[in-house]
Amino acid sequence: MPDEHLIATTPRAPWLPPGSSAEVWAGDDCAVAVPAIIVRLLLTKWPAYGDPRFFCVPTAKGLDLPTRLLGSDQERGRPSAGLAPLLYDVFGGSEVVTRCVGYVRNVVPHPDMDYPHPTPWAHVPVFVAMDAVEPIVDGEWITLERGRRELRPRHWWPIVDNHLTTAADTQRSLDRLE
Repeated sequence: MPDEHLIATTPRAPWLPPGSSAEVWAGDDCAVAVPAIIVRLLLTKWPAYGDPRFFCVPTAKGLDLPTRLLGSDQERGRPSAGLAPLLYDVFGGSEVVTRCVGYVRNVVPHPDMDYPHPTPWAHVPVFVAMDAVEPIVDGEWITLERGRRELRPRHWWPIVDNHLTTAADTQRSLDRLE
């Protein structure tokens, strides 16, 4: 059952047209919001000791989650149209089980000529890989602490932080019961 909740907002988001905002929604198992304009993939590792880790790829703008842009109108609205090719790019196959753990929602009530996306909403869902599969693309595993220091400005950061923190808290609670 979907369990997303609003965890952050950016009123007057500078990357959107005037009067627009961005919302960040997260949960353990979110409904996949549509229409989607980008899909992102969260890969995690849970070492026995130390911080959980997540995988980032190098881009021109710095480290980023593995990402697939949904370019055509036909692809938009269907995150699966981008998720399957993204899984193939990252793992060499698309048979990896995922679930949505959050999304960024652009809220654009009045688009300008430079805004090419659907209105009033356009979404960027983040899917977590449920399987422990190693990526075949270049990148690096980032600790939660390093992510908090270096990646906080990324729009997707609150989703990653929420997912890793919530899962780590759950694991610590289970460890205490044993």
